[in-house]
Amino acid sequence: MKKIFPIFMALIYIALFGALAASWVYLLRYRGSQSAPSETISDEIIPNITTSDEPVSYQIASYQPAAYQETNSVLNNPFCGFYQMIGYLLSEEDPSETKERAVQASRSGSGQLHLVEINLLRYSDSDLSDNALQQLDSILAAYRSSKCQVILRFIYDWDGRSAKTEPTTIDQIYRHMDQVGAIVNQYTDCVFMIQSSFVGNYGEMNSAHYGTTEDTRLLMTHLANATDPSIYLAVRTPSQLRGVLQTRTPISEVNAYDGSLASRLGLFNDGMLGSETDLGTYDESSNAETTEPQDKGTRDEEIAYQDAVCQFVPNGGETVIDNPYNDLDNAILFLSQMHVSYLNSGYDASVLNKWQKSTYHGDDCFDGMNGYDYIEAHLGYRYVASGSELFYDPLAPFASQLSLSIQNTGFAPAYRVFDGTVSLENTDTGLQLLVPVSLDNRAIKAGSETTFTLPLDMLSLTDGTYRVSFSLSDPYTGQTILFANDDTDDKDRIHLGTLTIETVSQEELLSSLQSR
Repeated sequence: MKKIFPIFMALIYIALFGALAASWVYLLRYRGSQSAPSETISDEIIPNITTSDEPVSYQIASYQPAAYQETNSVLNNPFCGFYQMIGYLLSEEDPSETKERAVQASRSGSGQLHLVEINLLRYSDSDLSDNALQQLDSILAAYRSSKCQVILRFIYDWDGRSAKTEPTTIDQIYRHMDQVGAIVNQYTDCVFMIQSSFVGNYGEMNSAHYGTTEDTRLLMTHLANATDPSIYLAVRTPSQLRGVLQTRTPISEVNAYDGSLASRLGLFNDGMLGSETDLGTYDESSNAETTEPQDKGTRDEEIAYQDAVCQFVPNGGETVIDNPYNDLDNAILFLSQMHVSYLNSGYDASVLNKWQKSTYHGDDCFDGMNGYDYIEAHLGYRYVASGSELFYDPLAPFASQLSLSIQNTGFAPAYRVFDGTVSLENTDTGLQLLVPVSLDNRAIKAGSETTFTLPLDMLSLTDGTYRVSFSLSDPYTGQTILFANDDTDDKDRIHLGTLTIETVSQEELLSSLQSR
């Protein structure tokens, strides 16, 4: 008993020392941040549990965040930007010839976003033939093969004569929606959006046989049921959107991305910035005193509505008619408030040329850039890594976390989910640990900063210095989502910071603590 007692007391002292050391370390947790990257770095102490007959060792981990700065680069990321436009007339032509034209069109130009019009004129009063459906399939297959992103618009008119070219019954339009839906649903990776209810001059939902609020509601509801919930839909005006949904309440986080019609229904404005009312998109009178959802409001009222709705569903179109509303400063203001993701690269040339000749002035990295490049750089989402912090609890080393803050300086959010990866590269050996992480980048709203907490596998790392990087990639194109930061590696990953891990003895740990 006399021999056992000293051993028992020694074990108690060791346990007390370990608990005391862990408590001290917990109070000294380092949290690196963007705001003070040069401050003294505190050490995280990570206990390395050993067997009872071996000395206790610890890992000291320190993290130095990088300096984060935005560049003025135009990024050319998927699902946003200036689009190219082309049309196809479905017919009894050999589908292979149609596909060859589509392949050439999909590979032309510098952009990857395409607005593809599919004209159903020759089948206005009949079902689409098998050959016509094969043509549609061959067109979409060509764009998929080129990894293009497609905005579809099905129409019956290219000449402003829809009253003479549309089907004579709404049931025929329903049938066409069902037929094309079966094909389009095979290309949910490629097809970003379907614009319009199929009717109106140029498919713009005006001067149509079936253009009443009830017609539009029925057509868009049918199109939604015929197509995959992952494909966005769009109507021409905010008043039409409210009429379809029968509510004046904008969509919010509560029902965003749930596959419902409300979570899918966006806007396309082909009279954008063309006048005070955007060529009839808005009204000169207020709708504040009305109760009908489809009643138009003033420009200010409707832009405020888009500001709320289009943080969750896409908006885009084409700018028209050189006038003060599309002068550069006004254009930037309105495009940002409407959260515009895409614009026509070819129309209106008078407006686009005006932007080319204008100069942006601001207290940021874009000062002195021409207006066209500024707008192109901000269409859709524009991510900037803005801060990172290391969190480590020595009592739970398996729960290491990296906090990452991302700003979106673009006009709009992204509406598709991208894949995230944290990279830990040993600067001596070059060995990398790639850690897939789950985050919903759609939460990074335009003009805001969002912070994500990412798991960090510290237990699998040996002593050394590690370059910590982050990347997002689009699962459809395989393309890395480019950030606007000025510090990227050859794989377009964003440098977040430097992590250093060192194993120390219990005596070295105690000495380190006493020196503080």
